[in-house]
Amino acid sequence: MIEGTTVANEFEKIYASSFYYDKDGVAQWPAQVINYTSKTQFLFRIEKGTLDINDPGVNDYFEPENIRVPFRNMIYIGDSDTDIPCMKLVNSYSGHSIGVFNPNTNDKSKVYKMMKDNRIKYFAPADYTESSELDKLVKAIIDRTVSNEKLMSIHYQNKKEQTIHDKSIL
Repeated sequence: MIEGTTVANEFEKIYASSFYYDKDGVAQWPAQVINYTSKTQFLFRIEKGTLDINDPGVNDYFEPENIRVPFRNMIYIGDSDTDIPCMKLVNSYSGHSIGVFNPNTNDKSKVYKMMKDNRIKYFAPADYTESSELDKLVKAIIDRTVSNEKLMSIHYQNKKEQTIHDKSIL
């Protein structure tokens, strides 16, 4: 669905289920299926920048300052049980998980449970339009992330300087 939108070219990589098509363009069989387990793997791929699904580097250790997209900078938006492992993962590493609910029914029972179970930090109606509650929430998280990253940059620079200092003493 994302690949068919005008914003698709804004993304470096899109992970989604896909189908194998025959010569007439008729879907024959799932070529790639994204489930709750593979979703978490893709989050680690995004974190480390190992975007090729065949790159075993996803299991390598990366120094914190070499992480491409730290979990603390991730926003995960989900609406179903298959999103819960990713929501929990992102939350566990100081990221931001948002549960969305159907604004037409206003049924919040699922997001209330996810909030109670510490799966999400926030919830909002699944309204992705400009100036919606969700739009404002995402933008507030982005503003906070910018400030946090300025502080992390100073932290890493100070740590690097301290390491150089310690080596010069030896």
